[in-house]
Amino acid sequence: MGTKGIISIISIVAAVVAAIVLAFLLYSTSGELKQTQADLSTTKTALQTTETEKTGLEKKLAETEKTLKETQAELNQTKEILENASEASRKIAAERNTLQQDKSNLEREKESLRAKLTEIESELQRIREQSQRSIAAIQERFKDTVGAVLDEAGRLTLDVKGKILFETGSATLSKEGKALLDAIAEEVLLNPNYSDYAIRIEGHTDNNPIAGSALRNWDLSTDRSISAVKYLQEHAGIDPIRLSGTGYAFYQPIDTAETDEAKAKNRRIEIILVPPQDFSSELLKSLQSVIESIEAKQ
Repeated sequence: MGTKGIISIISIVAAVVAAIVLAFLLYSTSGELKQTQADLSTTKTALQTTETEKTGLEKKLAETEKTLKETQAELNQTKEILENASEASRKIAAERNTLQQDKSNLEREKESLRAKLTEIESELQRIREQSQRSIAAIQERFKDTVGAVLDEAGRLTLDVKGKILFETGSATLSKEGKALLDAIAEEVLLNPNYSDYAIRIEGHTDNNPIAGSALRNWDLSTDRSISAVKYLQEHAGIDPIRLSGTGYAFYQPIDTAETDEAKAKNRRIEIILVPPQDFSSELLKSLQSVIESIEAKQ
């Protein structure tokens, strides 16, 4: 066999070996390719799954962000409400303190007024009891010549018939009138129980015009009261600071009937003892009204 034949055989063998190697390589590469394709398919599937999950997560994230924003808005609103509530609470507390202080002040004022009312009622009761004893003594001593009346304000009024003190149409005290004023001063006006009482002397006439002129009734009623005032000061020893005199003519009658008996009642001198404090029923009602008003406010 020549060299050419050997070379040909070698070439053939080399070609076969090369083919086998190539076939092996192709087979091996094909397996790897399939594995790679399988891995790629798996990866693709995983990627799709991941993408789906990502989309779901993004959706959930968006919902969470929305919820978070809503929650934040609610928190802000709640915070504002709490702040307003806190401010309102402070205002309410301040108003409560003010009201409590007002209530305490009103309570003190009410108790003060109630104490004053009790004091006045107690003093007025003492005056009434004292005056009732004086009235009994007056009625016992002067019988029908002097009447005595105690009003709600604690004022004791002694009603002396004009004809006992003065002659008809005269403002000059009669002898009997002077003696009667001395007795009244001794029994009542100088009584220590009435030492701080003011003494008002009031003159009254009937409605018969004096000397044809009704205006002169003013003169007579006033002159008679002043005459009694002067006598009590000069002869009975009454402190002039306690005394006052005035006339009312016929404008404050006791009896309005047009009879001799009624006219006789209206011709009079009234000696009024006024306590140092104002015990008028209007004052007592006013105090009680103020107390009730305070209680209503409380």
